[in-house]
Amino acid sequence: MIYLDCASTSLIKPQCVTDAVCKAMSGNLGNPGRGSGKSSIESSRLLFETRTIIGTLFGMPSPDNVILKSSVTESLNTILIGLLKKGDHVISSVMEHNSVLRPLERLRKSGIITYDLLGADSFGRIKIEDLKGLEKKETKLIILTHASNLCGTIQDISSVRQLLRNKDIFVVIDAAQTAGYIPVNIGNLSADAVAFTGHKGLLGPQGTGGFILNDRINHEMMPVFTGGTGSDSSSLSHPMFLPDKYEAGTANVPGIAGLSAGVNHILEEGLDSITAKNQWLMDHFLNRLKKFSEIFLYGIDISKGRIPCFSLTFSDIDPSLASYVLDNEFGITTRSGLHCAPLAHKVFGTDTSGSLRISFNHLTSECDIDALFSAFSMLKGVSHD
Repeated sequence: MIYLDCASTSLIKPQCVTDAVCKAMSGNLGNPGRGSGKSSIESSRLLFETRTIIGTLFGMPSPDNVILKSSVTESLNTILIGLLKKGDHVISSVMEHNSVLRPLERLRKSGIITYDLLGADSFGRIKIEDLKGLEKKETKLIILTHASNLCGTIQDISSVRQLLRNKDIFVVIDAAQTAGYIPVNIGNLSADAVAFTGHKGLLGPQGTGGFILNDRINHEMMPVFTGGTGSDSSSLSHPMFLPDKYEAGTANVPGIAGLSAGVNHILEEGLDSITAKNQWLMDHFLNRLKKFSEIFLYGIDISKGRIPCFSLTFSDIDPSLASYVLDNEFGITTRSGLHCAPLAHKVFGTDTSGSLRISFNHLTSECDIDALFSAFSMLKGVSHD
């Protein structure tokens, strides 16, 4: 099988990730914070070490400010529901994943917030410059994707705060598609919180993720989930100190062990090296694509300013059929459909047909990409030079 659906999940993991999960399941790790036995202490140490290395990757020096959750979706919901109050206004964009759009819409329908969406140009770049026109005195939050899960365009997040009249508005980044691919530094991006998933670019298992937040936004947030934390157990009130404030219930210790190994792999490999490998693969992909006149690319047509995530349509083949044939006849896994980003598809006019998405990472080979284009050349209705 050739796997080209890394924007959905990184199916191929480094061996160290598999080994870490298996070791965690072998009986050495207990329930963190729930007892003074060796197994509990070892799992607590694992969580601390994982927070530390994740903080290193995202530029957060305090491990306590790294919150471990089950997914980027849970993280975004925790931030939005915990921060926003009745009468608040939010600005987001049409390029967002449903993990942002649906919580916002639910809060709007519940009468808690109002929100406006920034538009995007024909390359999928959010029109950040329109922020001033949408900003209101009630605006409390700007929440934006760092890169589109549809077309791979990297957004100019670092300029957001300087464009705001009210510099105290919170800025939150959805880094589901960029973490592990490009630098995501909470300070350099002038963000208050960054939400991430563990199973894509960070190469960890599914069911892992979290967010990094600074103290400023933390002071404004309330916990969404409450319950057992293994701390301050005599009180019926949930603890308000980090990280326990946002981590009720038993942690996914095997998953966190795998996530820790995945992030360690990235740090050891070097993010600059990973970025350069992805850049080379994207150049190769785009050069091959130029020879196919009846395949249409959405987003930026150069490797600079994007991640290796590409949306395509065909002149004579439905994207869903193309994905099916690639999988069943050539053993190439891709993804078709709307990719949980319906408003982004409206930007490109593909909201009816959807698109075929090709996404890869630094573990993908040149031969994998060549095999894809060999398969393209045999699809009915596709011509190439």
